Amino acid sequence: MAQIHGETEQPRTGYPFADPPDPGKWDVCIHCGMCLDSCPTYQEKQLEPHSPRGRVHLIKAVGEGRMELNTGLADPIFECLDCRACETACPSGVRVGALIEEARGQWYQASPPTGWKGWVSRFFLQTVFPHPSRLHLLGKLLRWYQRSGLQRLVRTSGLLRLLPSHLAQMEAVLPTIPRRPSRKSLGERLPAQGEKRSRVALLTGCVMDVMYAGINEATARVLQRNGCEVTVPRGQRCCGALQVHAGDRETAKWLARQNIDAFLETGADRVIVNAAGCGAALKEYGELLKHDPHYREKAESFAAKVIDISAFLSEEGFELPEGELRGTAVYHDACHLAHGQGVRREPRELLRSIPGLKLLDLPDADRCCGSAGVYNLTHPEMAGRLLARKVDDIPDGVDWVVMGNPGCMLQVASGIRQRGGKEQVVHTVQLLDWAYHGVDNRNDPSTPTEKGDRIPAGVTEADAVVQQLTSILGEHGVLHRREDLLAYECDAYTVTKGMPRAVVFPETTRHVAEVVRLLHKQKIPFIPRGAGTGLSGGATPRGGEVIISLARMNRLLEVDIPNRRAVVQPGYVNLHLTQAVQGDGFYYAPDPSSQQACTIGGNVGENAGGAHCLKYGVTTNHVLGLEMVLPDGEIVRLGGLLEEPGLDLTGLVTGSEGTLGIVTEITVRLMKQPEGVQTVLALFDRIEDASAAVSEIIASGILPAALEMMDTLAIEGVERGTFPVGYPEGLGAVLIAEVDGVAAGLADQIKRIVDVCQHHHVREVRTAASEEERKSWWANRKTAFGAIGTLAPDYLVQDGVIPRTRLPEVLAKIAEIGREKGVRIANVFHAGDGNLHPLILFDSKVPGKQERAVAAGSAILKVCTEVGGSITGEHGVGLEKQEEMRFLFTEEELSVMTEVRSVFNPHGLCNPGKMFPSPAKCGEVKRSARLEPVRSST
Repeated sequence: MAQIHGETEQPRTGYPFADPPDPGKWDVCIHCGMCLDSCPTYQEKQLEPHSPRGRVHLIKAVGEGRMELNTGLADPIFECLDCRACETACPSGVRVGALIEEARGQWYQASPPTGWKGWVSRFFLQTVFPHPSRLHLLGKLLRWYQRSGLQRLVRTSGLLRLLPSHLAQMEAVLPTIPRRPSRKSLGERLPAQGEKRSRVALLTGCVMDVMYAGINEATARVLQRNGCEVTVPRGQRCCGALQVHAGDRETAKWLARQNIDAFLETGADRVIVNAAGCGAALKEYGELLKHDPHYREKAESFAAKVIDISAFLSEEGFELPEGELRGTAVYHDACHLAHGQGVRREPRELLRSIPGLKLLDLPDADRCCGSAGVYNLTHPEMAGRLLARKVDDIPDGVDWVVMGNPGCMLQVASGIRQRGGKEQVVHTVQLLDWAYHGVDNRNDPSTPTEKGDRIPAGVTEADAVVQQLTSILGEHGVLHRREDLLAYECDAYTVTKGMPRAVVFPETTRHVAEVVRLLHKQKIPFIPRGAGTGLSGGATPRGGEVIISLARMNRLLEVDIPNRRAVVQPGYVNLHLTQAVQGDGFYYAPDPSSQQACTIGGNVGENAGGAHCLKYGVTTNHVLGLEMVLPDGEIVRLGGLLEEPGLDLTGLVTGSEGTLGIVTEITVRLMKQPEGVQTVLALFDRIEDASAAVSEIIASGILPAALEMMDTLAIEGVERGTFPVGYPEGLGAVLIAEVDGVAAGLADQIKRIVDVCQHHHVREVRTAASEEERKSWWANRKTAFGAIGTLAPDYLVQDGVIPRTRLPEVLAKIAEIGREKGVRIANVFHAGDGNLHPLILFDSKVPGKQERAVAAGSAILKVCTEVGGSITGEHGVGLEKQEEMRFLFTEEELSVMTEVRSVFNPHGLCNPGKMFPSPAKCGEVKRSARLEPVRSST
């Protein structure tokens, strides 16, 4: 193969340069949406292109040649914080951060930064930071600025007002620059105190070396105290993190090679890092240099040695401090420490070991503060919003805000100063060092003492509708560029795709009504959309519709505990409601597997169920009333707190898949938390035995709150995923049974369930020994769909319902269908109520595989109806199962249902083409070819 800078040239897919995004990474993403609630930028903007799955979708589209490498990709990938929170949440372990960084590298080569911003970027990232002597000179200049009186003059003269506010705030919290950088003050080798236990090499970094030399010195002292001989390699350089974030991968690779040589030469056992961003960057050298034949193996060997100081001390054991630090602290999880390196417990362990120190919980401690390297300089508006949230969460009366990253320290100190707070921002290792020396050094000089989507200014005359929508919602409420619309071409059902005409983001019922009246008047079809986690194409455009995204209508409007109800907007995330009321002893019962991402409005549209619907029912059983906008723009209210005589219109709308109108407010029932909960895990060698056990459990008179099952292939997927349990290999089925209610009666129910399982040849059955174990079982089960990405790049999930007694028979037929169609099928299902979820695995890049998967899904639903079941239990019909409606209903019955829809939606503008089959032949409607996108006129 050709050589490029010593690297093997790689297949370039749709990208023009070497080292492109790896298709193997984006193939793992199955668009489930479990990442949405974890992404700070998505939570702020509620824009699909700025969600993790949206970014992956766009990167994939460029790689497949369906989109050009233009600003439509640049905006989302560079507005990503690279915080890696999505990777922590992703069931399939999609490496979103690596994809983002590879895509940035392509963009950097295609459009190198220009103008004064480009000059500044290149000056610092290529000229200053990679060279320690130049960085040290910059430190001397900063120290002179602080000590010469110039800083005081600048501050008193008002010159800082000439700077952008975020830069002025950062200047105000600059730490006192030490006389010497740490690399010079520490020397090259420091002996261990007492018995030598380990030999380590310390990364001094860039910002740490010059601005926070005292933290590096404290790190060395703590390591020495704990039996480490500390080496400070002379040849080390900047870690390259900032260069990677900016897209300058060639400079980053050069730095990586320099560091690898410098550190491996020392022969140290471990490479110690005290800056979260640096540690994450060093750990990814193997990825960065994977195409370099000379450094690939060395990079992997080096990365295996890298460890954060707190993780190292926890792993090796550390001397407990005796000196007291009387005060209160909270700990902020730096993104690249918590998400990038998985280090969460260890820093807290160190802090709790300090006598006299009271450690409080910081709400959402792992939510990004907005620093993200230099993100607060390149995207100050978004960074400021994130910082405001972070600072507002700091409890009153806190002395120290503790963290493990210098960028976070500067950012949070800036936010505290803006708020007028007195909390001191410190590094974890500083407090431990102070406690070792019995010194409360609150004035340590090494610590600080103290929007927008780019839409063209004018839309073209070619689409006056976009102009009119913008006049209602403003520019930030409308997307119309093709690059932005691409992320909305499907929901979690990815087989069928279509391009919308525009996407709008109303924030009130009045906004929705105005938009709908406009579209109704001009006979333009529209689609309501929630989180896009639907699995049947209910929110997928067929081409040319306006998507009305309810993502920004995401507020909890009212909690009425005496009447056991709550009122929410449709974009409110399902799980957030339980979190909001659990302190009062209540919860919201419907719990789809996607509950951490899916919205209650979407749940109403699909009449979603969940693991616990066996006992508590599906969404319709918990919806008391609705406010909705009819397809002509009229606002109506249905239902309410009290039962009303007459037609159950609330029940009619629930499950209508957005074809009767757009729900804008929902009143739901809250449930009292049960007195007790116990969970049983049963492992079977044969799925037939597990199925028989399910039927006998129900027949015995026990009504579990949940009764869930996974088969062999599904178990393989979840065990490869992000939340493995450690199931033994070769299992035929896993069964989770949960009972709740009055605590005194649970033990008897559990015993009866265990007895039934033992009667059916169970390999192992046990009750959860702790709440932590119970949660791990459920996390494993609820992320099963998302974890399927570990087995195949694409999947279809079916949603058939069957009588429980026919379960073994139907599962055998599903296996037969898989063999006949040449596809693998994993089964995950709500066994208690007979709701099957066969997961049909395929690779859409292989000709014919997608068609076979679609045919297998249809055949499975045919079997379900033949044994007396249904084609859907909770996922809906959408685009996916329209023709299969004929398996269940006669033409006369379908005609009645379409007439009911016409009463609400006479012109078919609201979510058109969904649910009911067309008069066309089945083969024409069920074609699996992708819809031809409607190109934007702009």
